[in-house]
Amino acid sequence: MKDSIPDGSRPVARVLLIDSHKRLLLLLAVHASDGHKFWVTPSGGVEAGESFDEAARRELLEETGLDLDVDHWVWTRRHVYIWNGRWCDQYERFFVARTVERRIRPQKQDGYVVSHRWWTLSEIRSSMEEIAPRRIAELIANVIGGNYHDPPIDFK
Repeated sequence: MKDSIPDGSRPVARVLLIDSHKRLLLLLAVHASDGHKFWVTPSGGVEAGESFDEAARRELLEETGLDLDVDHWVWTRRHVYIWNGRWCDQYERFFVARTVERRIRPQKQDGYVVSHRWWTLSEIRSSMEEIAPRRIAELIANVIGGNYHDPPIDFK
């Protein structure tokens, strides 16, 4: 597993937040340029001097209001895409956090996030809505069940 950030990529920490009913929290994002909607995990850029797991915990607090430990780096993804007409290149690490609290109270919500929802595994698998990353339906069951790959899975 390559631990370094690819040249030119923005480091991003993502959190797979799972509640006591084995549901995954996803945030509904909307492209300002075209209104395209899709579901994503809480996430954000790693700041200077910050580790990925520190960024994951900070972003989780900002986007949900929940101050939780994050652990188990389970997935890695390099994601290159266009966001509102701008080219983006991200190197992402996904961490797991668990909670009994389901109430979400964002402290610093990103402007493109318009809603949130707790999803069951069957809802994720049967949904016709876009959920990122696209392979989440095939890989999230192991994470929800507490079965983590070592080393983390690289989405490539």
